[in-house]
Amino acid sequence: MDNKMNFADILASTLHDTKNSLGVLLNNIDDIIVSCREKNCDRHEEFYAMQYEIQRLNNSLIRLLSLYKAEKSQLSANIDYQAIEDVLDEVATTHEILLNSRGIHLYTESEEGLFWAFDRNLVAGVLDNVINNAFRYAQNTVKIRAFTENGYLVLQIEDDGRGYPPSMLINENKQPEFKQEIDFKTGSTGLGLYFSLMVAGMHVNNDKKGFISVMNGGSLGGGIFSIYLP
Repeated sequence: MDNKMNFADILASTLHDTKNSLGVLLNNIDDIIVSCREKNCDRHEEFYAMQYEIQRLNNSLIRLLSLYKAEKSQLSANIDYQAIEDVLDEVATTHEILLNSRGIHLYTESEEGLFWAFDRNLVAGVLDNVINNAFRYAQNTVKIRAFTENGYLVLQIEDDGRGYPPSMLINENKQPEFKQEIDFKTGSTGLGLYFSLMVAGMHVNNDKKGFISVMNGGSLGGGIFSIYLP
């Protein structure tokens, strides 16, 4: 009998353990930040920077594990009705303190009484990734919007940064095959964009399938990321 484990399975198990350890670190840093803020610690911004980097690494591991499960056909969307205002508030609460530490204000805007069916955890993972990127590039403002359009729920994140590079732009009317290569100068792997495409495509309702749009401009003049859920 061959007892040799598949390397991908070993790697996935290691990633899972690492993710759990990072989760413990994040909780500890949250406690330190609260204590530091109460005591007016003059190095609190260093802890915010540490929190951001660990959160970014943790999100990357979550996306990798999700892609692994998708490759193994073990990942499925857990569709349930969600109160959209509650979802936006939860996402905003997760990131607000960190963004405020850089003087970036986070706003939410939603149609009143809006409910929609989707996988809350997967979609929140997409939004978390986009907001983490906004932390690096926004100048003063990040806005999360939720509205309906042509039978889709649109969750949109705008910022007032310099916008997305041309290689990342995706027209909402045409979903290209994902071909972005790793950029060693910027450290961009394209993993977040690939994950967003995958999550959007897992949401199907009758003849409609989810998709994303990555554009520049809008009311804040920076990047505009939108995920459309049928």
